[in-house]
Amino acid sequence: MNDKIGGQLMYILVIDTDVNERFTMSMILQRFGYTVCVAGSVREGIEFLCVAPAVAIFAEAGAVGSDLLARLSSDARFQTVPVVLASESPDHGLEEHIRRGEPAGQIRKPLDIDNIYQVIQKVLEKGSRANIRIAAVLPARVKDGSETEGHVTVLSQYGMFFRTLDPRPACTRVAVALSLWDRVVSLDAVVLYVVSFEEGPFCEPGMGMKFVRINPEDNNLIRAFIHDYLWEGLAPLDPAGGYRGGEA
Repeated sequence: MNDKIGGQLMYILVIDTDVNERFTMSMILQRFGYTVCVAGSVREGIEFLCVAPAVAIFAEAGAVGSDLLARLSSDARFQTVPVVLASESPDHGLEEHIRRGEPAGQIRKPLDIDNIYQVIQKVLEKGSRANIRIAAVLPARVKDGSETEGHVTVLSQYGMFFRTLDPRPACTRVAVALSLWDRVVSLDAVVLYVVSFEEGPFCEPGMGMKFVRINPEDNNLIRAFIHDYLWEGLAPLDPAGGYRGGEA
């Protein structure tokens, strides 16, 4: 995501009266790669908007959400800002508003990583990416006789970016060994694209790869690793003692 448009900072605004919920949501969004500002009230959030535009607003439902939608709809400057409301229980009134396009989306509480990502894709990215991906630095090697070593710097459940000075040509299928926690995951992947230093001084050399053969157990391990990264330090437990991140 581009952090600046026309010289102005572009960010997601999180509004929640609960400091823990506010912190958790903001950290998850930052780990997805977004710049985030937080506010503890609608009034504080509007003050942020008056200084710099937000690409979207994530806010709690209920009285806060109703107040926010009313204020935004009455000010022409903010009427096009998409709003996503977080609700702990099904709200048929809120669902009806969403069907009319106001607000733009709804997420569930306790917060769920996959749910948040799906809503972000719908609201901000127009569904450009189906799978969560994270930044990483994981040792890996290509097992095709040359034993080329490198690091996986972007990881999803179904693909990765393998940083190396010796990438394979596009459409090449290779075996890869990926170190994850205390295990080595063996998989086959096909090279989708190649990046070289010639493409610019700030380009990371390597190859984007899609998994074409991986054991279900190893695929679940990658999913757990991604969720663990996103939840790290956020105490992902709901009041009933369950894991807020779902299966991870």
